[in-house]
Amino acid sequence: MNIGPYSLANNLFAAPMAGVTDRPFRQLCRKLGAGYAVSEMVTSRRELWNSLKTSRRANHEGEPGPIAVQIAGTDATMMAEAAAYNVDRGAQIIDINMGCPAKKVCNKWAGSALMQDEALARLVP
Repeated sequence: MNIGPYSLANNLFAAPMAGVTDRPFRQLCRKLGAGYAVSEMVTSRRELWNSLKTSRRANHEGEPGPIAVQIAGTDATMMAEAAAYNVDRGAQIIDINMGCPAKKVCNKWAGSALMQDEALARLVP
């Protein structure tokens, strides 16, 4: 299976789950056979990129590739900047969170709420 130019060992995925898919969990999943493991969602808000919580979520030291980071946000430009920031720090695949149904996420028009207004996730040139 491939995602863009990246070949996965198999189609077993460890999906991004808040409070679950930290680096030790991702490493364990990969060791036990997952072909792909995505980080917990990280914020697209620049002022939080260097917070302890975000830096831990985006830490992929010792993990085999491809490195995948999930980004949450409500502004396409901010999400694009966050994607570039994470790629500069080793991410090879960027996943945009458009599925989280949690109230605290959707109340800010992030996660699955983005699907109600796709323009929120679209960069306009």
